[in-house]
Amino acid sequence: MNSYGWNVSEQRVPIDILLIEDRDEAIEMVEGAIQETRLRNRMVVARSQLEALHYLRHTTALGPQDADAGLNKPGLILLDINMDKQQGFDVLHEIRTDPRLMTIPVVVLTDNLAESDLAYTISHGVTGYFLKPMDPAQLRKVVRDVEDHWNLLWNAPCAN
Repeated sequence: MNSYGWNVSEQRVPIDILLIEDRDEAIEMVEGAIQETRLRNRMVVARSQLEALHYLRHTTALGPQDADAGLNKPGLILLDINMDKQQGFDVLHEIRTDPRLMTIPVVVLTDNLAESDLAYTISHGVTGYFLKPMDPAQLRKVVRDVEDHWNLLWNAPCAN
């Protein structure tokens, strides 16, 4: 049973994580936090809005034919909302308005979160946010909770 009281199998299926971040030091920080948590998740890094949207729309499973080809839709997106030229906000808007992407949980990464930024991210359905530098224990909890969510959906009995 996880922290929400859900019954979850010990056989977890690791989710793919997409990190959208433009600064090397922040990428290294997230990679270090993931290594420190000893999670088995595959992480893909996109360094710009264009790279992130190309990855999401062209190299991930967005339908059964893609899943059959071995492509995986990320189970979690970690998004630096303060990328250059408002790119983080633009990416969030694109994700939340694309029916194929809108169900992916998005956790915002930020150095500081102004009240207007917080209101924008909440209105665009973010799952949560981390203030940098991030606490590896918090990251582990978020990844585990998202895995629990997806594992429950994947293992739910189908209605006939």
